[in-house]
Amino acid sequence: MTLGRVICAISGGVDSAVAALLLKRKGYDVLGVFMTNWDLTDEVGVCSQDEDRHYAQKVCTALKIPFQEVNLVKEYWVNVFQPMIENYSHGKTLNPDVLCNRHVKFDAFHRKCQNIANDLNIVIATGHYAHNSLGEGVFEKQDPFQKPALMQAADKMKDQTFFLHKITAESLMKTHFPLGKMCKHDVKSLAINSEVSFTLERKESMGICFIGKRTFKNFISNYIPPKPGEFIDISTGKVMGCHDGIFLFTDGQRSKLSGKEESYAVVHRNPKTNEILVVRGVNHPIFFSKSVLTGPMHWISGLPEAVERSNKLRCQFRFHHQSNLVDCCLHTLDDGKCLVILDEPLRAMTVGQDAVLYLGDQCLGGAEILEVGPSVHECRDPQNVDYLSFRDAGIWRHLMDKFGPDVGAFTDNQSSKHQIDWKRVHS
Repeated sequence: MTLGRVICAISGGVDSAVAALLLKRKGYDVLGVFMTNWDLTDEVGVCSQDEDRHYAQKVCTALKIPFQEVNLVKEYWVNVFQPMIENYSHGKTLNPDVLCNRHVKFDAFHRKCQNIANDLNIVIATGHYAHNSLGEGVFEKQDPFQKPALMQAADKMKDQTFFLHKITAESLMKTHFPLGKMCKHDVKSLAINSEVSFTLERKESMGICFIGKRTFKNFISNYIPPKPGEFIDISTGKVMGCHDGIFLFTDGQRSKLSGKEESYAVVHRNPKTNEILVVRGVNHPIFFSKSVLTGPMHWISGLPEAVERSNKLRCQFRFHHQSNLVDCCLHTLDDGKCLVILDEPLRAMTVGQDAVLYLGDQCLGGAEILEVGPSVHECRDPQNVDYLSFRDAGIWRHLMDKFGPDVGAFTDNQSSKHQIDWKRVHS
């Protein structure tokens, strides 16, 4: 018995192949669609998407499902690649995968699939490790007032909700994640004894998809011209060396300076002077802060009742997809921005990255980090915060006056379980 039609995004990897396999075995009428997002060749003249397309076609042939391809190169260039280059050139660390999911895979791709199926309500399945609260209820007629929730996958190590935090409820309403309740090893076990076992031959894709085998420096230098500058020791003001551009570094990154045996790390990149401030020690207290100011929050399932009622919410925070969730308190501000105060300081939170919020297993949404609060180093004197030169002291003084000392990374405010290992920090 055929349950209904569904389009499955096929990348050529094992995850999307098993997603399609599961749908086919359940009796759905599956159409496999491959998306082309990038059309330039890498440095050895081989377009990685040629291989991806080959495997995607092979998956569809093995499963005896139709194969189609959609071209999203323009959408990817305009909505993902150009903003990434613009942000990197100004010293911001932006995640292109978040933009790709928001604007390409769960927006433009959905519209293309609706045209293919001639059905505005066609359900799109993907091989992402995430879960839709509607489950297979997405295949049924939806209550327009019911908002689905984006939930973490069963496999927390593979969970991809961080990268999906900017998709809309409208897209989620028409999205199914067949792997949401599975662990990666179960996916591989299923694949090895199936028609798509050949996908296990491929290495799992990691990193930014369009870079291929190139180093990030070699790739990005094709789009941003070198802008030489100096490394400056923030402690002494001394010039420590030279670099080819701030876009090649990110905050907290270890930097091996010529002639220096000690490890230095990036504290701040100045796009106006091209100076990179560094400090000795990758775990120096200067890297640890416990508050961030963000842009307006994107709430996937709508504004939480607690926020609507009191303009604040106790929830969990992460700014990197594999980092542990940290308890926090979110405050919405009059100008639409948000202040997130963490229960413990985190290392190297960076302007341009995303503050992603969770409530239990639900991914609530997220927003871009606009400012990072004063560090443990700046808050070493509880009576006088010694703001660094690049910190907007006016903003943080105002926020600290309004929301109290928890905005600052004062170590005396931390419980014993949140104390920083100072021996490790100063090493």
